[in-house]
Amino acid sequence: MEWMWNRQVVLAALASLGDKGELGPPCRLEELLDLERRLDVRLPESYRDFVLRVGDGGAGPGHGLWPLRRSAKWADRGVYAPRYLATPFPFTARVPGERFEELDEHADYEDALTGSMIIAEIGHGAYFRMVVTGASPGRVWRDEVRGLRGALTPGLDFADWYANWLLRLGALKGTPAGRRRLV
Repeated sequence: MEWMWNRQVVLAALASLGDKGELGPPCRLEELLDLERRLDVRLPESYRDFVLRVGDGGAGPGHGLWPLRRSAKWADRGVYAPRYLATPFPFTARVPGERFEELDEHADYEDALTGSMIIAEIGHGAYFRMVVTGASPGRVWRDEVRGLRGALTPGLDFADWYANWLLRLGALKGTPAGRRRLV
């Protein structure tokens, strides 16, 4: 997916979306390294490459990609407890929402999802969450535990997830092998 890491190609693909197709500028390497140091992790390669070469936040599935600085604010405010992202994500298959019903709505819910970070909001209490550490770093999960469907569902690696979104919009031509409906 060499095209994925070319900002101009992605911006051209997004042009058909008008103002909803805007991307933030790429992240500076120093900022990324500082955030990784504060979070005590190395972010997944496909995501790192995207934010460094294509853009940090902006057009994407759901209501768009969150910029890294939003995660940095979470880290600074202690939303992610020390080593939260460094602790492996515990799931490898779909998890029904009932699994989370006994947990406290705020603290325990997030505590159960260590090793992952929200990268986009879907709406109605649902998010796209990317695994940072664990069995499948870079995999994007659909987190609807508090949403309408009440489940945590695994998806594709970040690069394939983003490409799938562009293809579904018709913003990019071609059909990737194994494409699934995620957005």
